[in-house]
Amino acid sequence: MSNKKLFIIVSMLLTSLLIIHLLNSNNVYENSSLEPVGYSLLLDTPKAGDNNHNKNQFIDGLAIGGAFALSISLFFFYFAHRSKVTLLLSSYFLLRAILLTLLLNSAFISELSFLAGLNFPFILITSDLVLFWFSYVLFDIDKHFPRLSKNLRLFIYGILGYLSISLFLDIRTSFYISLILDLFTAFVLALFGFLLVKKSERLAILFFSLFFIQFIFASGNFISLIWLNINLFSDFPYLVSLSFWLSGFLSIFILSRGYYYQIEDKQLAQQQVLENIITSKRSQEELLVLKEEDQEQLESRVQERTLELNIALQELEHANKELAEKTTLDALTGLYNRRHYDQKMIAEHRRSRRNLTPLSLVMIDIDHFKNVNDTHGHLAGDQCLVWLATKIKECLGRGTDIGCRYGGEEFCLILPETDTLGAMALAEELRLAVCAQAVKFQDLDIELTISCGVSTYQQETKALPEHLFSAADKALYTAKNNGRNQVQQQQLTEVIPPQGINNE
Repeated sequence: MSNKKLFIIVSMLLTSLLIIHLLNSNNVYENSSLEPVGYSLLLDTPKAGDNNHNKNQFIDGLAIGGAFALSISLFFFYFAHRSKVTLLLSSYFLLRAILLTLLLNSAFISELSFLAGLNFPFILITSDLVLFWFSYVLFDIDKHFPRLSKNLRLFIYGILGYLSISLFLDIRTSFYISLILDLFTAFVLALFGFLLVKKSERLAILFFSLFFIQFIFASGNFISLIWLNINLFSDFPYLVSLSFWLSGFLSIFILSRGYYYQIEDKQLAQQQVLENIITSKRSQEELLVLKEEDQEQLESRVQERTLELNIALQELEHANKELAEKTTLDALTGLYNRRHYDQKMIAEHRRSRRNLTPLSLVMIDIDHFKNVNDTHGHLAGDQCLVWLATKIKECLGRGTDIGCRYGGEEFCLILPETDTLGAMALAEELRLAVCAQAVKFQDLDIELTISCGVSTYQQETKALPEHLFSAADKALYTAKNNGRNQVQQQQLTEVIPPQGINNE
């Protein structure tokens, strides 16, 4: 809950309790042996006929009038500055003036009849509550002392609870309970002031001094009333006035020092802002001079950095190209691998369908390759694969033609914008080149032959890349079954399921 909301709630509760008490004040006094002429009767103050009574009345009137004057002055000061702290202090002095009127001098109550119905314990505890709130706002306890803030809120709620109960207690009981609570309030605020002094807070020493004096006076008054049967208000009127004026002066001094610190902080902040502006202006001027002096040097540095950046970009591009090649090239043969075949086949099929051009696929398989591995070893088999890859590269004359190692001894040729006759011719050229020359491995000459299967996509309805592969695979299967070392082709007329390939 914010300070503003809590302040409104506390104010509404206090106003409600005060209205309830004023409405029921006549019943309270009808059931009491005391007339509504103030609480001075509880303390056995001198009667009006005593010699010192007139003198005491002057002293009491001076204290009471001073309290009302301070309250009114602070109230007008609040309208000038709109400070919540000033309003709370004005309310505190107003309540203290009413307390002094109820406690010290019945003559004033006779003149001001509306005060006769006021309850001394209610006003005393309310003044303590306002004093708590004044301290709460002055030091912004929620921000600087969050743990202590919870305890003080609980104490405030406890005081509000007692105020509602005090309306139903008899006058003497509520009077002495209120004195105990007033003593406890002074002790808590003095302790809070001591904590502020330890934290080196501003106004802490003045705040501690104010409530330490109030605690000493409240303790002396409580002890003298309860155990020594001495009434400080009637026997030592000067002490009462001195205590009030001392606490009043200290309160005003705390308030004025608070405003002084606010003005000082504002001036320091303004001075800091001004210094920052001057520093910023000097920095801008120095930067402008530096720019004018070092413009050529700056341009040279920019060119150097640009050149370095271009070199770095070229190196990065080269590294990316090498990485792409490693991920798309077959490490043994240097042809593209199966992954690149899958990606390129989809791309070329889409381009063929978009441009209405033919797309041919040639499947190649080495005949009886297993016998090569079994007879001469796998190193010889690897040499055969590398040799065939070289022949494939020699036969692919266009930059758009792509040769891939599909897996094992199987190879694929992707031939964009190539019809069936062109693909058959290229496959036959490759077959003849393989037959014409033996593979050299150490001291051996290894004769190789290949079988080829050809299929062509010519905008057949619903034909996909896998259908084209399936047709070429079937053509290769046919070449194998017909004796190997030949080229066969398969029309892409329907969806053709893949056929197994005899690798022997």
